[in-house]
Amino acid sequence: MAMSSILNTDDIKKALDAFAVADSFDHKKFFELVGLKSKSADDVKKVFTVLDADNSGFIEEEELKFVLKGFAKDGRDLTDKETKAFLKAADKDGDGKIGVDGKRNTNTSNYSIILNKGPHIKNPKTQMAGFF
Repeated sequence: MAMSSILNTDDIKKALDAFAVADSFDHKKFFELVGLKSKSADDVKKVFTVLDADNSGFIEEEELKFVLKGFAKDGRDLTDKETKAFLKAADKDGDGKIGVDGKRNTNTSNYSIILNKGPHIKNPKTQMAGFF
C-alpha cells in the first residue's frame, strides 16, 4: 500500500520539504503536517503498517532511520541523532522498538497500536496522542 493512498500527496511533500535539512526532524510537527492527526484510527494503523518494513509488528531503530522514505521514495534518511530522539519519544518501556502489538489480545481479534507502550486499547489515536 502506498502512503499516498492514505495521506494527501501535497501534504506529504510539504512535510518532507520542511524537514529536508539533516537534524531538523520533529516527529510531532511532521505527523501534523502530513495530516495524520485528522485521520481515523484505521488510517493510523495503515500508516504504521506501511512504515513497518519487515512486517514484524514493530518499528525497530533500523527501520526508524528510513521512516521518511516510507512517506516518499525520495525522503531522506534520519540522522542517528534524529533516529535516537524519535525512538526515545515513542519507546516508553525502553525495549528499542515501537509498533503495532504483534500479539493478538486473547479477548479480542483487534490489534492495538502501542506507540507509547500502554495497555491494549481500541482507539490507537488515543494511544498515539503523545506521539504526534
